[in-house]
Amino acid sequence: MKTLLLAGSAAIIASGAAIAQQPAPVQETGFNLGAGYQYTDVGGNGYHNALFRTGYEINEFFAVEGDLTLPLTDTTVTVGGIEDDSAFDYSLGAFAKAQYPVTETINVFARGGYTYANVRGTFLGGRAVDDVDGWAWGGGAEWAFAGPNALRFDYTHADYVNDNGVSDSYSVSYVRRF
Repeated sequence: MKTLLLAGSAAIIASGAAIAQQPAPVQETGFNLGAGYQYTDVGGNGYHNALFRTGYEINEFFAVEGDLTLPLTDTTVTVGGIEDDSAFDYSLGAFAKAQYPVTETINVFARGGYTYANVRGTFLGGRAVDDVDGWAWGGGAEWAFAGPNALRFDYTHADYVNDNGVSDSYSVSYVRRF
């Protein structure tokens, strides 16, 4: 009888420990903040950026968010055989996000909105600054690995107005929900 009682107690303790280690579900509503790395490709030229994001989860299916990127490095581009150092001085974006909880800890999403970028370059010793803006859309996935903490992977395509080109951005970031 003692053996049966000890075996039963051990099984209950072990199952409790296993349940305690399960990741918490993705929070359905509230504010979040995030930071990470973004690589942006513009016409074959790559830009490395720091990404900062804030958002609000309206419910488990809809959210709004804003992005801010700042340059980590300048990029050397060749225009008409002449080299030019350029960078995104900063970019801002506002997005609506539709999301779907695949599991308790994984969401997939699509997002669409508008983005503005301030692009800087030094060309023939002079400094040129240009503002570009346009519609942007993309998608990705988010994995809640520990309660309110998540990793996010996403892609965003921007089509700038007035024939100012397009960009494709890939990012990985940490997200904290409040």
